[in-house]
Amino acid sequence: MSVAQKQDAAPSLSTAATTTTSKKSAILLPSVALMLALSCLFSPATVQAGPVDDAAAAKHSGSSPSFSLPPLNWLRTHLGTKSPYPHETRPVGHLKDTPKGYELVQLQLVCRHGTRYPSADKSVGFQKMTDRLKGIKLPGFEWIKDWPSETLYPPARGNLLSVQGDADLYQIGRRFAIRYKTLLDKYPYDADSYVFYSSPKSRSKQSGYGFSVGFFEGRLAEDSGSAVEKGVIGKRPPVQPVEISMLPIGLDKEMAMKYACPRWLESVDGQSAVERNNKEYEATFKPELAQRLSAVLSAGAKTPAAQFNLTVKDVGVIQNMCGFEVSMHNTEKTWCRFLGLGLSSSKDGKSKKDGKDDLDGEAKDLFLKLEIADDLDDYYTYGPGVPFNRHLGCKLGTSLVQSVELALTEDKTGAPVASGDDDEDVRGVSRAVLKFGHSETIMLFSSMLGLYNKKGVPLTANMTSEQYENREFRASNFAPFSSNMAFEIYRPIAPKAPKLRRRQDAPAAAPEGLIRLLVNEVPMTLPGCGSNYFCEWSTFKKILQLTSSGCDFDGCCASSGKPAASASALEGGEVKAAFLKAFEKRADSVCLSIQPVA
Repeated sequence: MSVAQKQDAAPSLSTAATTTTSKKSAILLPSVALMLALSCLFSPATVQAGPVDDAAAAKHSGSSPSFSLPPLNWLRTHLGTKSPYPHETRPVGHLKDTPKGYELVQLQLVCRHGTRYPSADKSVGFQKMTDRLKGIKLPGFEWIKDWPSETLYPPARGNLLSVQGDADLYQIGRRFAIRYKTLLDKYPYDADSYVFYSSPKSRSKQSGYGFSVGFFEGRLAEDSGSAVEKGVIGKRPPVQPVEISMLPIGLDKEMAMKYACPRWLESVDGQSAVERNNKEYEATFKPELAQRLSAVLSAGAKTPAAQFNLTVKDVGVIQNMCGFEVSMHNTEKTWCRFLGLGLSSSKDGKSKKDGKDDLDGEAKDLFLKLEIADDLDDYYTYGPGVPFNRHLGCKLGTSLVQSVELALTEDKTGAPVASGDDDEDVRGVSRAVLKFGHSETIMLFSSMLGLYNKKGVPLTANMTSEQYENREFRASNFAPFSSNMAFEIYRPIAPKAPKLRRRQDAPAAAPEGLIRLLVNEVPMTLPGCGSNYFCEWSTFKKILQLTSSGCDFDGCCASSGKPAASASALEGGEVKAAFLKAFEKRADSVCLSIQPVA
C-alpha cells in the first residue's frame, strides 16, 4: 500500500503526511519552485496541509470516545518551545515611527532557528510508540495502524531544519526587508555592513541563510559603477550570497553558550534541584492522565496481555508527537486528538462532564497544564529560576554594546571615531548584526536582560490558577520556533557638536542615541527604561552593566575552583554595588548562585 493509499484509509491523518521529504531539501540553493511555494508570504497556514476531513472521520463516530479538543489556532500558541511561529499575526509595513530628530543606523537581531525535525532519539521513540499502539481497536483511531512515523520523522533527519523552517525564516526576512527598506536602500550589502553569525548547528546556519534570502531578495551588491556591472562574465546568482561566521561547539559563547560553560553543564543542567518544581507539578496530573489513557485503550481487553499500561514517560512521548504534528504539519487530528482520550475518566470513553463548554474547558485545562509543566522546566534550566543563568547571556550583551557604540560614535563620513592614532586601522560600522541560535539563546539572553522577571515572582509548582495565567515566563509567547529579538539603534541626526576625530589623549564623548527592542516583531519595553519603548542608550547600557554582573564568563563558568564571590551572600544595594564594581573595574568577579530561587 502506498503512502497515499494509507492516507485514504486513515481519515484522521494530516495530508501533510503524504509528502516524503528528501535530503535534497537541506541544500541551501534556493530555487524558483521554492520562491513560488513561499508566495503566500504572510499566511503560512495556507501553504500547510489542511486538517483532516471531519466528515470522513464521522463514519467511525458510532461508539467513538466523546471529547472536544481546543481549536487548532489555540493549540498553536500553547506548545511551549514547540509552538510554531505566529506569522499570521505579525505586523507588516514600513518603519514609520522613528523618533523625531533621529535616524536608524543599526539593527541587531538574535533569532532562533526555524521549525525543525525532532531529534533522532525522539524520532525512534515516535516509531516505537506507534508500533505499540497499532493493535488498538478504538473507533476513530484506526489511522494509527498505518501512521507513517518513519516517513514523517525519519531519524536520519534528526534536528535538521524542516521545509517549514526554511519558510519561517524566509518570511521573517521578507517582513524585515519591508520594515527596514530605508536602511537597506541607504546601505547596500557588503560583508562588513551586514554581519551574519550562527551557532555551528546546521539548523541555525540554514536559518540564517533562509533569512538572508528574504532580507536581500531583489537586492544584489554592486561594484563601483555600472560599467563594472556590465563587464561581469557569466550570470550572477539569483540571490545575494552572504558570509555566515561561526565558532565550534565549546568555543561559541554567544549562540550556543551553554556548551561553553562547564559549570552550568555540571551544576544546572539536569540537576534534581533544578528539575524539582517541574517534577512536582507533573505529579499532580500526568500519572492520572496516563491511567486514563491506559483505561480507555484497554477497554474490552479479554486478557491482561491485551491491556495497555502507559507511563508518565509515554505521555511525554505522545505530547512531543502532538507538538511536532502541529508545528511541522499544522494538524491536531492525530496525536493531539489521541491525548484527548485522557479526558475521559470512564472505560467506555464517555466523559463524566455534561455540556460542550465543560468539555472544551477540560480539554484546554489539560493542554495548559502541559504548557505550564514545560515552562517550569525551562524557567529553571534556562531562565531566571537559577540566578547563575544570567552569566550565560553576558557575552552576547557585551558584543551588542561594542557594536552599537561604533554605530553611535561614527563621524559624518561614516567612519567610527578613532580611539588612537590616525593611521590606526579601525573596523567599519555594521549596519545589521544578525545572529542565529537556539531557544536557549533567546531564554538565557532574555534572563540576563530581566525581560520575564520584572515582577520578581518565582514560577513554582504550587501556584494558583490565576497566578499561572498571569505568569511572565511563557515560552509559547517569546520562544517558539523562529523566535527573535530585534534591537533598533537610533542616532541623533544633528548632534549638539560636530563629531571630530579626537587626539589619543582626549576624553571620549559619551555616545548618544536610543534603543528599542522588538520581540517577535512586536515592540516591548526594556526593564529599567519606564513605559517608553525607546530607551536612552546611556540608560540601557547602565542596566546591561548591572545585570551582566561583570561578565566574567570564563571565570564563573570554570568547572574547578571556587568563584571569587557569591552574590547569594550579598543583599540589596550591596549586590548592585558589587555588580557595578565588577563591570567597571574588572576586579574580582561576582558569580551568581547556582541554587534555584524556589
